[in-house]
Amino acid sequence: MLLINWIKLELRRQVIKSLLAPSHREKAREKRERKRKTDNRPHQVFYLHQVDDPYSHLCCQILDQLEHSYNIEVIPLVVGSPPPSSTPEVEMLKKHNIEDAKMIAPYYGLTFDTNEIDIEPKNIKIAQSILLGTEQEAFAKVSLEVGEALWRNDSKTLRALQQNSTVLSNEEISRQIIMNSQKQKKLGHYYGGVFAYEGECYACIDRVSFLEERLIALGINKFDQISILKRSSSKDTLPLKLDGITLEVLFSARSPYSYLALPQLIDFGKRYPVKIVYRPILPMVMRGMVINREKMFYILSDCKRIAEKQGIPFGNIVDPLGKAVERCYSLFKFIKEKGKEKDYFNIFLRAVWSEGQHGYLDKTIKNVVEKIDLDWEDAKKELDNDDWREEIEANRLMLYEVGKWGPPTMILKNRDQEVVLSVWGQDRIWLIEEELYLMQERNK
Repeated sequence: MLLINWIKLELRRQVIKSLLAPSHREKAREKRERKRKTDNRPHQVFYLHQVDDPYSHLCCQILDQLEHSYNIEVIPLVVGSPPPSSTPEVEMLKKHNIEDAKMIAPYYGLTFDTNEIDIEPKNIKIAQSILLGTEQEAFAKVSLEVGEALWRNDSKTLRALQQNSTVLSNEEISRQIIMNSQKQKKLGHYYGGVFAYEGECYACIDRVSFLEERLIALGINKFDQISILKRSSSKDTLPLKLDGITLEVLFSARSPYSYLALPQLIDFGKRYPVKIVYRPILPMVMRGMVINREKMFYILSDCKRIAEKQGIPFGNIVDPLGKAVERCYSLFKFIKEKGKEKDYFNIFLRAVWSEGQHGYLDKTIKNVVEKIDLDWEDAKKELDNDDWREEIEANRLMLYEVGKWGPPTMILKNRDQEVVLSVWGQDRIWLIEEELYLMQERNK
């Protein structure tokens, strides 16, 4: 690699490391709080609501509880669909979000029940019109009613609800949605079902606890509680007695969420009688997908707070895109034959995502190989071959077969190798655990 490219990676590493540093975050928060006090503003949490987004339907169910529990003002903004640069596979994303929201809702005491995938455009317009004309104080109640009707494609109920609000023209709806979407971008996000407070975003139900931690640190909680959301569990206290269960893990060396998932999956493998098969895939960008600037920065800042919560080092990053990924994967067959996949990838990803190492360099790969007690001279003979590409492509096809496109995706299979569950993201490892106990319950 040219020296100029190395310099660019190093400069980027230093900038990102600085931006992700806890001290930088604390200074930014303190500055925001001083400005808020100077402006004499209340604590304002913006809530981004997309009417045809399943996660927005979950989030609107906690709005009243959030305001009741904290001295905050929740300001709802009705936004449109996310930009193409943040949604590489629109149809798959739509279906995935519906399935995922249906799975997680009961564990949080929330509701989301639909058999619909394609919401009629006219119903989306009616829903947007109603909510754009809804007073802030009534938004939680009305958005839930609208959402329930919308996810049934119930035009009759939506029209009845519309009678209680000002009917907006399509032009006015579009104008307000565009204006709110511009505000959404300024707040730092691109999806609906997102809370934004003073410079930071908290996406979906999964990140509400991080928002609450920040509000509690400011001393604006009304009650002594850790979180308004408590995830229930169906897990039995009895040990699992399952056999022949496989968990296929499709991950990318360039995915920070994959990096965060690996230590958790290694621990998972120690606790449960499950065979874990690690299957690398090419990063989305190396498959021709585009990720916008807002999404990349949100992902990195989101991963930083998750890493801190999990006790995983993160933030001294040298982007492994391109040559580093290819060289890492070129040793996959060699590593797999030695039965060292999980250790190899865990250490390699740690090197590029938390230790500031350039993954394409011989010395980095040599260090990883030797840390897992393999001979570097043997490994070097396999380095830079192209034999890995066929298997990585097969892994991509497996990914698409379960309706997913991004890493990390985890596919749980029973003893007959039938897919029992497929989930996307390190956030859903707990759901795999729940499914194992449900499988045992069904087998009784």
